[in-house]
Amino acid sequence: MMRGNPIAYLTGMDEASLSVAQYEYYEKALHLDKNIFIQFLYYLKSLVDGTLGYSFKKQSYVAPLVLSRLRVTLLLVLPSAILAAILGLVLGLRGAYNKNKYLERTLTPIMVVLNAIPLFLLSLLLIMTLSFSYKLFPYSGLGTGFLDRVYHLVLPVLAITLALLPSRYLLVRNMGCERAKSKSVLYASQRGLRATTIRYSYILPEIISAYITNVGLSIGSGIAGSVIVEKIFSINGMGSLLNEAIFTLDYPLLQGILFITTLAMLIAVGLTNIFSFLIDPRERRRNA
Repeated sequence: MMRGNPIAYLTGMDEASLSVAQYEYYEKALHLDKNIFIQFLYYLKSLVDGTLGYSFKKQSYVAPLVLSRLRVTLLLVLPSAILAAILGLVLGLRGAYNKNKYLERTLTPIMVVLNAIPLFLLSLLLIMTLSFSYKLFPYSGLGTGFLDRVYHLVLPVLAITLALLPSRYLLVRNMGCERAKSKSVLYASQRGLRATTIRYSYILPEIISAYITNVGLSIGSGIAGSVIVEKIFSINGMGSLLNEAIFTLDYPLLQGILFITTLAMLIAVGLTNIFSFLIDPRERRRNA
């Protein structure tokens, strides 16, 4: 439906260089000889059979291309999301209820400033300091072997973790501060209970369900961030594949990547909802 020749767009071939036989072949292969409704049915068929369409520019079905890169992206996103979730929860609870207010007064401004730094700049700062200045970690590629790969993943995982952490911390801190004003927390404090006990026995149960749901919803932020990080650290993951698809106008590949990304986000949200239901008795009573 775009202006121009769709065959030239989808195959990457120049219209002038296409012979009549080639044009007829691609017209039939791309189902352009059918109406829009039939073309959409062929697309749905590609989703059902798991191929996700065919990339003429890569000369391959879309699904194998995306899945081969998805494993690399998950190596970045999953550790980053888990680390940011744990650190955000622990530090946020300390910021919400801490008898020593010095830590909260120091940590919160740092998180606010960190939240304002773009991911690409954060990645470049890590490379300049930890790779170029101190030569502690490599700045590109994935390496070979398990330990070497972990070594190469330290900086990109750290970059995404630092990008996700401030929002996690600020969310837990704000919810925790509201909960810290409740009567049960005030009574527990008057009884002389330890701050750690109050945080994890009184405040955490009240905010954990909302926090887990928020973490699941923000998985997309980690996947989006991996596009930038993979480019900067020269990692061939799904982000770099998406970048290639955009610049080469590979629409079938672009559709497949966005479909897999959306599916991953829906699965993450579904799992977090199930987890919240299992750990929060109020959710179970509400749905009983």
